[in-house]
Amino acid sequence: MKKVIVTGANGFLGYNLCKELTARGISVIALVAKDFNYKYIQQLHHTICIEFDLDKIFEVEQCHCIKDIDVLFHMAWAGVNSACKNNSETQVSNIMYGLHVMEFAEHMGIKRVVVPGSASEYACGQGVIDGHGMPAPSDMYSAAKVAMRYVCQTFAKQHGIDLIWTAITSIYGPGRKDNNLITYTIRTLLEGEKPCFTGLEQQWDYLYVDDLINALVELGEKGIGGKIYPIGSGKYRYLSDYVRIIRDKINPSLPLGIGEIPYKNAILDNQVLDIKELVIDTGFVPNYDFEKGIELTINSFRR
Repeated sequence: MKKVIVTGANGFLGYNLCKELTARGISVIALVAKDFNYKYIQQLHHTICIEFDLDKIFEVEQCHCIKDIDVLFHMAWAGVNSACKNNSETQVSNIMYGLHVMEFAEHMGIKRVVVPGSASEYACGQGVIDGHGMPAPSDMYSAAKVAMRYVCQTFAKQHGIDLIWTAITSIYGPGRKDNNLITYTIRTLLEGEKPCFTGLEQQWDYLYVDDLINALVELGEKGIGGKIYPIGSGKYRYLSDYVRIIRDKINPSLPLGIGEIPYKNAILDNQVLDIKELVIDTGFVPNYDFEKGIELTINSFRR
């Protein structure tokens, strides 16, 4: 890769991807949401920022820099926060946005597209996620991801585009501030309060953000078009174990309210990933175990 486009460059993952790509000397066209402060993205070397709307991506083709693109990373998604994940209208809109991105890639002669799907596409399937099983989404967010994948895969086959889809496990790390389990636990414990949870009996794979970004870059270089790649650490624990590790690193004497909140669903969703094909095709090896990654994350909240 010499020159790429990253949609959603102003998001948590999009920005971290831009940072890694430019650190490797790759030129980045960063498509950022309108009315968003993106000065920190402009400060990256080899980066040009362009404002865009997800439903009007074709407007950016007028920019003279949109040429000779090797890979398009479609990182933009409307409604990523947990409060919006069951907003049907918002989530379904992403399906057409994804199709517009594929049409844009075909129009601009971009032959390789990488899209971050989610392990939650398979969350209720109760099996190991290897990229070959039947989807079993857990909410409207993951259902929209599944639908977008089928639409984009069909378009890619019809137009000779190498579409690399990923099934990404839960990501944590410095800079992620939305109200997910890891962030909630850290913030609550740092305030000296007791966090309350369900029974946390799900088996889960957590991946540090830098490892995810390395995996995405390697897939941009070496991934095989048409494949679905689960991306995770390849290891899993019960959610309760992760919470206890966080507590012990902050203050082992603090109480945890595990089991004090009822489950919302009768079926527990698990995220156990098989990353064998990712490792074989790209040589990916995670550099951060949970203990190392969570310490860096906790420290970032203490600053």
